[in-house]
Amino acid sequence: MKNTLVWGFDLGGTQMRCALVEGSDVKSRIFRCATQRDRPPSDIVNDIISLIRTAEKETGKKGLPVGMGVPTSITKGCLDICENLPTMPNYPLAKELSQSLGRTVVLENDASCFVLGEYALFDDRVKKTLLGFTLGTSIGMGIIINGKLFKGARGQAGEIWRSPVSITGDESDAIVEKDQIVDRCLGGRFLGSLYKKISGTEISGAQIHEKAVQNDPAALQCFAVYGRRLGAFLCQAVNMFDPHAIVFGGSVSSDYAFFAPEFSKFSDLKGIQIYKTKAGDTAALLGAASLIKY
Repeated sequence: MKNTLVWGFDLGGTQMRCALVEGSDVKSRIFRCATQRDRPPSDIVNDIISLIRTAEKETGKKGLPVGMGVPTSITKGCLDICENLPTMPNYPLAKELSQSLGRTVVLENDASCFVLGEYALFDDRVKKTLLGFTLGTSIGMGIIINGKLFKGARGQAGEIWRSPVSITGDESDAIVEKDQIVDRCLGGRFLGSLYKKISGTEISGAQIHEKAVQNDPAALQCFAVYGRRLGAFLCQAVNMFDPHAIVFGGSVSSDYAFFAPEFSKFSDLKGIQIYKTKAGDTAALLGAASLIKY
């Protein structure tokens, strides 16, 4: 990443964030507001613009280009269908923002932005092939091969959330309709439903984390099950891409110490360097900013 100031923006289903970025450094505080994802697209766009204007006013840095991560893939400049932005399928977000802000706006999948942000912080030994997994409300994957972001023939590489969890039984689109997909088994929502199943009590993901810190048996069991499921899924990714390293980000990555021990049960993961995020919650912003090429 060149040392030129740009705005890095992360648009999620829960919140949107932006920060001033130069190279691999965040140069301002992180500005945030709620996305309220079920609103009309125009309302969400207005809040994106408002957040950027607020950040510009505070920093005095106006008119800079914007690199933005979004929780879906992009086809011909439009957002693909996504549960985290349910009102915005086929919406030309980059075009609308570019026209309203009067500057360049570049979009990329948020997991790809995450792995780009992390890539800049890794040493040369693991840089050739790096897989980045975002573990949050859903699950995503960013892929770097031979030092370059890999997007595939249609820009869909890494959209693992919608993949079937089994290749036995019904092998049609009915698998997706029945929710037998990765998102339902590894998204953050799974932890909440699992905890309720084990304990009979419904609590938030943050509360499950606190329970695990306090050695609550149900919470620890949740993360053990999650770790085994994630480990099995990682074996598939490792056998496909043979990466030098894997890095985790997203809100659930804060529970790495509770679920990662399960990875030792999988021989396919031996010899793979596996890390919790090095950049913390700035990785997606750094990666988004790197989309801007001067």
